[in-house]
Amino acid sequence: MITLLLVLSITFFILQSVSMKFVKADTLPQKMLVHGVFTLVAGIGMSFFLLFSRESFSLSKNTILFGILFGFLFAFTILFYNLAINSGPLSYTAFYFSSSMLLPTFFGLLFLKEELRWTLLIAIILFLMAFYFLNVTKESKKEAVSPTHRKQKKQWLFYCILTFIGNGCLAIVQKLHQQLQHGTEASGLILLGFAFASLCYFIAYPVAKSKASEVKITTSSSVKQLKTNLLPILFLAAGSLLGNLLLTSLAGKIPSSYLFPLVQGSIILGITIISTLFFKEKLSNRGKIGILLGVLAIVFINV
Repeated sequence: MITLLLVLSITFFILQSVSMKFVKADTLPQKMLVHGVFTLVAGIGMSFFLLFSRESFSLSKNTILFGILFGFLFAFTILFYNLAINSGPLSYTAFYFSSSMLLPTFFGLLFLKEELRWTLLIAIILFLMAFYFLNVTKESKKEAVSPTHRKQKKQWLFYCILTFIGNGCLAIVQKLHQQLQHGTEASGLILLGFAFASLCYFIAYPVAKSKASEVKITTSSSVKQLKTNLLPILFLAAGSLLGNLLLTSLAGKIPSSYLFPLVQGSIILGITIISTLFFKEKLSNRGKIGILLGVLAIVFINV
């Protein structure tokens, strides 16, 4: 049963990342609006799940505090992940997103006293090597000396680093909450998390809108934008909700030094394959080596 939940969690997170590629939002206010709506939809979906399921629901002080923190970090991470996807290739951006598994892994080893197995050590080294090979791309001479290209690459890298930090901290919050609650109240954490994330976006939306001078945003244009992004919003909500719900539940049952490398490593490979086959992103020889190293890392995690 745990294996099935792992596979489903990985699938939903891949759906979340791929859906972002189809979001049509050029300005920061437009992104805030889309993100605010999809997190609101995810929160409503979680409410219906709790309403029609027989699962007991309770909210302790720990869950309320961690739920607020989860919501802020989720809003932060998704915003910069979306900005990074729009600034660079999905396959390499997703690697930064997913390689953030190193943060909860090290956290588990350093602070939760989880066992460091030699196979896990090899897997981490392989992931780091894959990280290097997948992110070192061959540039043309024209691109190498172009100030515009250099600026875009630095901006993309900045967004990726913030995504890496935010997503890693999200996983740590999930792990700590489940440790403190002994594997309970995962649903409450997710519900509060999405509700607070949506609140963060809707508070930031009018601020970003007031500072947006390049495009005039009206109520009719906002409604039109939401209609255009209806399917991506629904898929984003489903992927984010179900992926995080399953991952939070599994975090109370599986050591983080095993769970997060396996899930995030599998997401890396899945998104890279989809980016190559469907989005026609070209992989260099270094990229192919990176994928192979990622596969080997997952094999070692499971030994």
